[in-house]
Amino acid sequence: MAAELFGEDWARAWREEIAASEAYRSAAASWEGAMVFAMTADEACGVPGERRVYLDLWHGDCRDARAAAEEDFTAAAYVLTGAPAVWREVLEGGLEPLLAVMSGKLRLARGSVARLLPYVRAAKELLAAARRVPTEFPGAWSRG
Repeated sequence: MAAELFGEDWARAWREEIAASEAYRSAAASWEGAMVFAMTADEACGVPGERRVYLDLWHGDCRDARAAAEEDFTAAAYVLTGAPAVWREVLEGGLEPLLAVMSGKLRLARGSVARLLPYVRAAKELLAAARRVPTEFPGAWSRG
């Protein structure tokens, strides 16, 4: 069953996919720090308010994944923000995340690209795990 993008059920399903990924575990063996992935509000896309997911990442393990609270947003080492249409394109595999950041389609609102560069492979594996989550996109968008 599909879960609403960046919602609580979706975050739990993402954590399960991350936990099942040996590729992520290997790529992220030395990576640590919390991340928030945020989707900006866009009424036309059926997103009346910002949606956020918090991941507590620790050396190849995702210790927690949930819809982010305000304190998660302020405490995260990295915050990646984008419009609903951009997140859809990334999650459907039509846009590489690093290219999205470099082109400004996704914005690293907290943290530095230079500090993330050694973990590009781990970030790709995180998003590969997200792509495996059956996702219900906002509004009329959907995929299963």
